[in-house]
Amino acid sequence: MDKFTNNTFMMSALADGNEMAFDALFVEYYPKVLQFVMRFCSDKSEAENIVQDLFMELWIKRERFLKIENLDKYLFISARNAAIHCVKQSLVYCDAELACDIQGNDISGDMKMCYEELYDFIFHEIDAMPEQRRRVFIMSRVEGLSNAEIAERLCISKRTV
Repeated sequence: MDKFTNNTFMMSALADGNEMAFDALFVEYYPKVLQFVMRFCSDKSEAENIVQDLFMELWIKRERFLKIENLDKYLFISARNAAIHCVKQSLVYCDAELACDIQGNDISGDMKMCYEELYDFIFHEIDAMPEQRRRVFIMSRVEGLSNAEIAERLCISKRTV
């Protein structure tokens, strides 16, 4: 049986609630997806949590499998989105802790390194944005402007912002 037919059969079985099909999917993809997620977050236990949550969510919403055309693509895009969400959450947490540490002038080396890595990651992603989107993002998140102020400055509608 070719891979396409096998994946179609597996997705159909998963949608029907076949636990053996889910086990096979988990055994085949878990190590690959884990390695992929570890590119986003260096903490292995955090990456494991992300991937386990992803597979748990897949099982809970297994009826979606009938609509998926490319299983590999679906899993890796879902994993990427979950990892990015986790990094964003870490940034918020890291910023809150850093703000507290800065007020007390007690910045630990690990916390400073965490903040710098996340800062570099975010600005790398910002630099990859199209020019107009980058401009809007910086005005909103860095300069703290409202959507109305951004729309006025760039001569675009507030809704476009």
